[in-house]
Amino acid sequence: MTQGSSCAGGASVAPSPEAMPSPHGRPLRLAALAAAGIALGAAGTVLTVSIVQAEDDAGIRAFHLQEAANRQASRQGGYGTYGATGRPQPQAAAYAPARSGWQVPLLQMQPDGRIAHPPVDLNPFRQGAADAARKPAKRNQQARIDAVSGATDVARTFCVRLCDGFHAPLGHLRTSSDLKAHEALCKANNPGIPVKVFRLASGVADIGEAQSADGQRYRALPMAYSHETTRDAAACRPAIVQAGERRVSLLRDFTLRPGDSVVLDGKVRTFVGGSGWPYSPRDFRDFRSAGELSKSQRREIDERVGISRLEAQARGVRRQMLLREASLRDDSVASDADRFILRGSLDPVRRGPVRVISLVVQD
Repeated sequence: MTQGSSCAGGASVAPSPEAMPSPHGRPLRLAALAAAGIALGAAGTVLTVSIVQAEDDAGIRAFHLQEAANRQASRQGGYGTYGATGRPQPQAAAYAPARSGWQVPLLQMQPDGRIAHPPVDLNPFRQGAADAARKPAKRNQQARIDAVSGATDVARTFCVRLCDGFHAPLGHLRTSSDLKAHEALCKANNPGIPVKVFRLASGVADIGEAQSADGQRYRALPMAYSHETTRDAAACRPAIVQAGERRVSLLRDFTLRPGDSVVLDGKVRTFVGGSGWPYSPRDFRDFRSAGELSKSQRREIDERVGISRLEAQARGVRRQMLLREASLRDDSVASDADRFILRGSLDPVRRGPVRVISLVVQD
């Protein structure tokens, strides 16, 4: 009787290893699917991040471009914000920046869930009137493009010179307690000149809507926009600095960013960042040892300021002074006294009449 026989007398055949399912096949397939899912998710994340557009911190360049466009549109359109009576017409102020990006036409829904269809005018004779009514609105929309970037819910401050109306952005006013720091910076940048800080609401691109702490608007100033039409800046010349006047310290400049370089007493110091405000002198370092600057930036600063050249000249003068002092102390070197001949005379240059003074002794 053999081991291969069975009770029924038939021979049993063992299954081959190729026909049996592998116990490790299912985990490998799951791992491959998980890896593919992770790769697709990473690709989607990279694509989404690449769409983000970055601009400058305070949006200064965008604001100046928008302000120039507004002024150009006002000159060409003849100040369309004023009516026939000469009074300003009310306009809707922008409350948030317009959405940017492309959307599928069928998915452009309104807030109530309805699809926004294009307007259809069934009366062909009203087409001309509708086009004429739409043109001013389009011009105002182009002139009102939002210039705020990054902080849509934070107001912006501007330093305005009251002598000619010139305005320059300061920064974002996040809390009302920061207004004093903005005013101090504005006065420090314009010593001896009357200035005032104006606040522009978020989303508004017209500097005329800026408002000061006392409620006055920029367009109501007597010298508003005067810097655009006149070149005489005699009224804005700073007064003579008086003794005892104070200036805002660089340690209180809240606009500093790590990597900013300033020139102080013939030396270039780079701001490396600080944990507290006002900053301390330890937050500034020599630009040649600052890690926030690249090698090309250090070379550009050195070429523009000339630190290495001035230091080389100072070393040369110091070396000449040491050699001169050593030569004067050496007895083997002839003195320079014999090289210079003292010329002159003790006689007066002009001779006047001789005055005789008699000395008479009285008894």
